[in-house]
Amino acid sequence: MSIRRLDGPDAALALPALRELRPNSLALKDEASLARHLAATRAEGYRLAGAFEDGRTEAAAAAGYRVMELLAYGRIVYLDDLSTLPDARGKGHARALLEWLDAEAVRLGCVALHLDSGVGAARFTAHRQYLKHGMNITSHHFAKNLDSARELK
Repeated sequence: MSIRRLDGPDAALALPALRELRPNSLALKDEASLARHLAATRAEGYRLAGAFEDGRTEAAAAAGYRVMELLAYGRIVYLDDLSTLPDARGKGHARALLEWLDAEAVRLGCVALHLDSGVGAARFTAHRQYLKHGMNITSHHFAKNLDSARELK
C-alpha cells in the first residue's frame, strides 16, 4: 500500500472512494464536477490524498483535508472526507491515511487533527477507527439548514 497526495488530474483517482461517502453529492457526479469543486475549494486549502493497493489504479481509500487556523485550537488539519471502497475495507487503508495525515499535519506546523462524523449505526465502524487512532469526542456539532430562511425573503 502507498499513500500520496492527489493533485490536478490525479484527483479523479479518488472519485470512486469519495462517492461511497457522499453518493448524492453533485460535486462527485463525474470528473468534471469534481474538478470544478476542487478549483472552488482550493482557495480554502482543500487537498486530497489517496491510499493505493498494488495493481489498482483508483484509490482504495481517499481523504479530503485542509489546514485551518482556529481561535479555539490554533493551526489544525481538518479532515472533511475519509472513505474506503467497500471491497478494500478492513485492509488498513483508513488507518494508513490517518497516520499519513498525522505526519502531514506535523509537517504543515499544525497542532491537531480534527474531524466531524455523522451519527447512527452506519458510522459505528468509522467511530471505532477514530477512537483507535487516539482521537477523542470533544464536542457536539450543530447545524441549521437555511433553505427555509431564504424562502422567507
